[in-house]
Amino acid sequence: MRVLVTAIALVLPTAALAGDLVFDCGAPDADYPEMVTHLTKYYGQKKGHITIGNVTREVDVYSGLGTLTFLYVSEGYALNYAVDPDTGAYTYSASGRISGHGRGTCTHVES
Repeated sequence: MRVLVTAIALVLPTAALAGDLVFDCGAPDADYPEMVTHLTKYYGQKKGHITIGNVTREVDVYSGLGTLTFLYVSEGYALNYAVDPDTGAYTYSASGRISGHGRGTCTHVES
């Protein structure tokens, strides 16, 4: 039973649950592979996760005027994705040892 609970705890943060907002995002700029990402905002929370390739990281999610901002802060750099949930347009910026910015399009995925 303990193994089952541990397995569920490991999988749960990366799985989208009903009510979560989920976006698949891409960009025309191949110079920034982190712009091709999967963004998830947990239902009823100011938290979520981003997935870039095979790497998933917990993020803070902030609601603004017509946007959801997914913010990942690590030691030495920060990633910021601001998504307009109505149009799917998003802006990306990175600061610190990873720096860059760009624009792309997200598709809302039903969770």
